[in-house]
Parts: sequence; C-alpha cells; structure tokens
Amino acid sequence: MKKLKMVGLLTLGAAVVISASACTNILDRNGDVQNNNQKTIEEKTKTDEAVEVGKMKLQDDFYEAVNAKWLETTELPADKVIIGGLVDLDTNVKKQVTADLAKMAAEGRDKSDDEIGNMVKFYKLASDRDKLNEQGYEALKADIEKIKSIKSLSEFAKNQKELYFKGLALPFSLTLLSDMKDATKNGLYLEAPIPTMPDKSYYAAENPQSEIFLGLYKKMLSELLVKVGESELEAERIAGEAVDFEQDFVQYILSPAEYSNIEAIYNPKTIDELKAYSKTIDLEKFLVDVAGKAPKHISVISVKYFENLDKVINDKNWDKIKSWTYATFVLKSAPLLTDDFVAASTQLSRALSGQEKMASTDETVHNIVNSAFKDVVGKYYGETHFGPEARKDVTGMVESMLGIYKEKLQENDWMSEATKTEAIKKLDNMKIHVGYPDKLDNRYSSIKVDENKSLFENNQAIQTILSKSNFAKFDQTVDRDEWRMSANTANMTYQPLTNTITFPAASLQAPFYDKNQSASENYGGIGAIIAHEISHGFDPNGAKFDEIGNMINWWTEEDYKKYEEKGQAFIEQYSKVEYLGQKVNGQQTLTENIADIGGLMVALEATKQLPDANLKEFYQSWAIIWRQKARPEIEQLLLAIDSHSPNKVRVNTGVANTNDFYSTFDVKEGDAMYIAPEERLSLW
Repeated sequence: MKKLKMVGLLTLGAAVVISASACTNILDRNGDVQNNNQKTIEEKTKTDEAVEVGKMKLQDDFYEAVNAKWLETTELPADKVIIGGLVDLDTNVKKQVTADLAKMAAEGRDKSDDEIGNMVKFYKLASDRDKLNEQGYEALKADIEKIKSIKSLSEFAKNQKELYFKGLALPFSLTLLSDMKDATKNGLYLEAPIPTMPDKSYYAAENPQSEIFLGLYKKMLSELLVKVGESELEAERIAGEAVDFEQDFVQYILSPAEYSNIEAIYNPKTIDELKAYSKTIDLEKFLVDVAGKAPKHISVISVKYFENLDKVINDKNWDKIKSWTYATFVLKSAPLLTDDFVAASTQLSRALSGQEKMASTDETVHNIVNSAFKDVVGKYYGETHFGPEARKDVTGMVESMLGIYKEKLQENDWMSEATKTEAIKKLDNMKIHVGYPDKLDNRYSSIKVDENKSLFENNQAIQTILSKSNFAKFDQTVDRDEWRMSANTANMTYQPLTNTITFPAASLQAPFYDKNQSASENYGGIGAIIAHEISHGFDPNGAKFDEIGNMINWWTEEDYKKYEEKGQAFIEQYSKVEYLGQKVNGQQTLTENIADIGGLMVALEATKQLPDANLKEFYQSWAIIWRQKARPEIEQLLLAIDSHSPNKVRVNTGVANTNDFYSTFDVKEGDAMYIAPEERLSLW
C-alpha cells in the first residue's frame, strides 16, 4: 500500500502489504533471496524443529517459531532495506523483466513501432550508462535556464502550465480520482506540494533526528546543484532556501494518521471558494491550465494548507519558492542522468531507510523504464509469466471467497436486515481484477521514443503524454474496468472509489500462491490476502462507500454505532501491542488490522470446508508470507507512517484472535500468544 504521495492517493491505504510501500518515494522495496520458491516449501516443515531445539515456543511467539530457521540463516544484503514476502517477489519480478528487456533489445525488438518496441527503445537509452555518463547534465540546461529566468511570483504563475507538464515542482499538486459523491465521474483533487521526506515530523524541531536529516537533505541538494554548474556558495544558498520553504509548508499538510481517514481528503469547494484562499495565486487559472477547464467543484485535500496559502506563497517568499523549484527539479531529474547524479540523489533516502549500499544499476534502469511504461511492462509480464490458466484459477478462488463472505454477512448477528441487504449488494457488485488487463490504455500508442534524443528528453515527453491523457479524463465517466495497479506490481489493493479488488500477476507466486502447495497452504497465503482485500470494502473507510464507490451512508444508525464500538476494540487491543520499544498506533493501522483479521477468518472458513483441511499448514502459511528482515531505521519510520502494523504483529495478533488457533496448536492461558475468548476480535 502506498502512502499519499499523490501516487499513493490512488490506493487510499487499502493495499495489503507492506511495510515498505508506504515509503515508495523515498526507497525501493526490494529483497534479494535466491530460489525463493524451493526454500518456501522447505520452510513449511520447520515449525516443530524450531520448537524442539528450544529457539522459540510457538505458543509464545508464533511468528518467530515458524520462521526460526529463515530468520537465523537469511542475511539482509547491504543494498536492501527489507527482504521477505512480497518484497522478494518484487525483486524477482524486476530481475525477470530486466532480463527479458535485455533479450528483446539483443533480438532487435526495438525496431518495431508498437508499445513494446518503444519500451525496448527506452530501455536501451536507460541502460547505455556510458552514453549517459558522457552526456552529463546537458539535457537539463534549458529547463534550468527557464527556471532561473523567472524573476517574480506573477511571472512564475504565467509559466505554470509549461512548468507543470515538464514535471517541475509547483506549490500545489493535482490528481484525478472518482468524485466521492458521484462515483460515475472523474473529479479533481488539489493538494499541497509533496515533501521529499516521508513524514512531516521529520521537519519538526522537536524531533531529535530532524536536524540530522534536514542537514543531510541540504547537503544532498547542494551537491546536486554543484553538479549542474553552481558554485559551492550559491548551491548552499539555494539548497538552504529550498529546505526552508519545505519546512514552511509541511506544517500545514495532513499527517499519516489523518490521511488514513478517507473522509479527510474529500473537501469539495466551489471555484469561488477556491479563489478566496489566495490573493496572490490564481488557482482557477492553474486548474484551467492543467485540466483544460475549471470544474464546478474540486476537492481540497490539506485544507489547512490552502487556508494558509498566502502565508506560504507570497512575493516575500519568492526567492525560497524559486530555489525550491530549482533544487527539486534537479533532484527529481537526477535518476535520468549519470551514475554520479544517481548516487548523489539517493543519499537522503538511504539514510532514512538505513540502506547501506546503493541499489544496482539494473534496478535503477528497471525503475526508469517502469515509471514510463508501467502498464506495458505489466501486461507483458502477466501474459508471459502468469498466463490465462493461472488467472482463471485465482479468479475462482476470489469468487469462492466472495461467496463465503456473503454467507458471513447473511449469518451476522449484530446487523439489521436493511444493512445486510446493502452490504451484500456491495459485495455482489465488487469488480475483480486478476493477473493482468486484457487491453492497454490508448495513451501508450501515442508514445514514440526518439533514439536521437536523450533519456531525460524522452522521459519528459512521455510523462507529459501520460499526464495530459490522465487529465483528459476529468469529468468523464469512470471506467471500473481500468487497472489502477500494474500487473508487474507485487502488491494487491482494494479501491473504495470504484469498489474494485486487484490481484496483479507479480503477487500471485509462492509463497502466496503455488499450484504445488496444498490447498490449505494456498488459503493461508493468497486466500487470506484475497479475503483481506474484500474486507477493505467494509473497513472504516470502505464502509462509507456504496457498491459503485459513492460516499454514502448505507448503515442504519444503530448498526453503525455497533460497528464503531467493534472498531474501537481493535484500536484498543492493537494500541497495547509493543514493537521495538514503542506501541503500535491502533488508530492509524485500524483499517489494515480489521482487514487482516477479517481476511484470516474468511480464509479459515474456506479451509475448513476442504476435504483434506490442514489448519496447521494454513496458519504456518500465514506466518511465512509475512516473514521479514528489515533495517531498524526503516522499521522505525514505518511505525510512524505506515497504515499497516509491523509484519510480526500482523501474524501474531491476527492468529491469536482466531479460535481455531488455540485448538490447532494447544495454546493455553499463560502462553504469551493467549488472548482470553471474550477479548478476541471479530467483525463478522
């Protein structure tokens, strides 16, 4: 799941994983485990062995007991911050795609002018490191001169359309989502600028690490500015002003806990209300420049930022705004330049996450190609390495889970018939995406890579096409068949604004799903994940939306009060759980905790219906898919910003709330895993 960095807004905290995807913009989610499928099968036999040698009693720590051998023998590579589970799948998919691209390039696939041909051309530009190192920062010079030539805030506003579509930072950002009150139409959402560091607390003076990271941030920007020709003194001035400006505005944006409440981002304003926010910036003109026309209303996300807009965006602050635009442009462009630029631009993200060594060049190249051609990469990967047979099999599992969920809703003893009817209607209308899409968006046919231009120039042209085609959908009918997570993404998601669940091909591999595993193991892996995503349709965010994605109250007043009481029990239980010397944020992680336990219970029900049900394998599989090794820096960061509980907590607290866990593993009062029956959580 991805945090709100505009890209993250599209998942709205309802993806299944993952620790690390919460920081998508500051680090890469990668692991480096060889022969993962074979090791997974072997590990499934290790629980009893771990108990026998006294490493950990599963009744006291199920996660540690099941994963004892893996945790003891697996090393965290220096260029990784997290390994295990979906992170390993992500790494393996990247390696596979990179190998395929290299093979296609060698075979001349770039000679064709279709989507894949242009993707391979782009790959060749990104992978030619000698040429990139020779070109230096030549491709940036025109845009740098453009920024430098702007002398005032009013002149800046006149150039905002060109700057926006070139990908240069502006003091606000814009995205397209379904209108929450009319889910059939695409609406616009206006937000504050996106800060470089992952959480506003990193900019606060009371944070003991703030001075360290802000200092490193300034140092990194200064080094990059020197690389594009600034003197050290001038670079330090620009970098200092850029970071100062970021500190100015970040105090007004939403916190991760606030972002976790989907209602917080829907604040519709008329154009007159929007214009009233500022005496210095014409926000209506910005919308017309970018979206082509001014909407009847627009949702303002960080309302506090726009209420204070004139304190941040004003003529007195112009030098800081200009420095921030310049420095941020160089930082964002660096991955498309020389190896030295790439290395310099990753200093802050590596420090924040504890990454000891830079990611490989192959990984850098993959990420560049994927950013420009992610849906092309995804469809190719899904068709080539997943295929229609597996898609049919997993689709059947999804339909089975939906059926069990429906039974649970029908048998529910605390909801009225009126609320049950609406809940089942939502379930019956849930859109399923499995594996890969059947077709590509037409925008990719417009992308033509020019081999005579630089990687940067081609990327800028591609991103302009993608951005303009996205905003062309404003006020158009929402396509619920459109995939909003590419098929090569090792993650899964639920979209409340379209009532859609998506299971990309990249995530449908061992240990989550494997035709060579038993049905019980698959249900403890992908089955529980499928049910997890379905559960998001009824978590505290999903429960606010109807069967097509309208934010509407379909609950009776009495039923919703009971629902909130059950949610409060989740908050209280998880808030007592300690991890790394801190308490889990039960409010911030509420939606994911509800989905974890709801998913486990539904998958458990499916497993018990199997003729050869093996609950031991089911529970062990759940523990294995969440095993993880991570740097302490990234774990501390995720505790602060992630909507998911730490993986160990997801495993142990999840299973300890299911009654069958106690009979399956003979867990009794006095064991550390024990939760009294009356305190065990359940929603359905």
